Amino acid sequence: MAGITTSSTLSAQFRAYFSKDLLSYPVQLTVLDQFARKAPIPRNGGNKSISMFRWNAPSVADVQSLSEGTIAASSTSNQLALTAITKPLAQYGHRVTVTDIMKATELFNSVSQAVKVSGQNLALWADSVLRNVAVGSNLTASNGSIGSAQEGAGTLDNSDTLIETYGRTASCTQSYTGLNSETTNCIVDAATLLDLMTKLKRNRTPEADGGGYVFVTDARVARDLMRDSDWLNASNYGNAGKPFYKGEVGSIYGIRVIVQTNSFVSLGSATAADRAIYATSGGGGTAAAKDIIASFALGAEAWGVPQLSGGNPFSPKVDILDQPDKSHPHNQNIVVATTAYFAGLRLNPNYYIVHRSKTAHTL
Repeated sequence: MAGITTSSTLSAQFRAYFSKDLLSYPVQLTVLDQFARKAPIPRNGGNKSISMFRWNAPSVADVQSLSEGTIAASSTSNQLALTAITKPLAQYGHRVTVTDIMKATELFNSVSQAVKVSGQNLALWADSVLRNVAVGSNLTASNGSIGSAQEGAGTLDNSDTLIETYGRTASCTQSYTGLNSETTNCIVDAATLLDLMTKLKRNRTPEADGGGYVFVTDARVARDLMRDSDWLNASNYGNAGKPFYKGEVGSIYGIRVIVQTNSFVSLGSATAADRAIYATSGGGGTAAAKDIIASFALGAEAWGVPQLSGGNPFSPKVDILDQPDKSHPHNQNIVVATTAYFAGLRLNPNYYIVHRSKTAHTL
């Protein structure tokens, strides 16, 4: 056969070169656990729930005038009170199953990736549980329904009442429906953070372990704050020898701003209960029915996480089951599994504020 031989003529000999340099994939930035009061639970202690306690706050109401030489009646004594915060623990698990043929013939190490992703997925779930408890939203036991209704149909455990604020607190109607219809004063500014800090101070909220108060928010809300003239980048303050928080990007009026990517987002509507339903279909912008983003202004002991001895749901232990047994004699599957037994608790709703806003960011 006459003609010029080209790479197209003999195309059967060519194949794609597989580069073993794997590309990265997006990982959520989860930060809520660093502000949680952690309560270790010993193993084999007969505990399937956890109770944490707080005393009643100081008050002048029971301070009495005394008369010289006269013993005050016992009825005038200050009666101590103790509030219990109790939650049952729940078990969650994640697994990846890889066949023996896959393991024997693969180009990439799927078991190694299974170990990595199993821990990441369960840690993200734990962060979502804690986030939803803080915001007052239900979170189902499994399979990704991550905010479907108000917790307890709006009646929170321990008779908790959340402090909820909206938009620019001095100008926006302080309700979910008011924020939805607001198009001008619906994004966060420095004055709003100053108001939130003042509220925490008035509530006698203890400062976070790293000092001061923090504002945990979505990257889009942080972007709006960064445009404020009072913004101070984290790289521009020395922090007085204190370590930076994970996700810390800057501060306003001394409130340290922490960025998370696993934010609770709801769809603006005229129904207040919709603030507890997770939905991200509205997108950025300030018009009605756009995304409404929940942020948290807090100090110490706002929420807590029990940890069964030897386990950390935010950095869970991963088990690799790769040996034959009587139920699996041919050892055809390798199972990578991780488990957590925990719950999220609102320790003191007066020690944090759920602030909801829209964002000027539209990309």
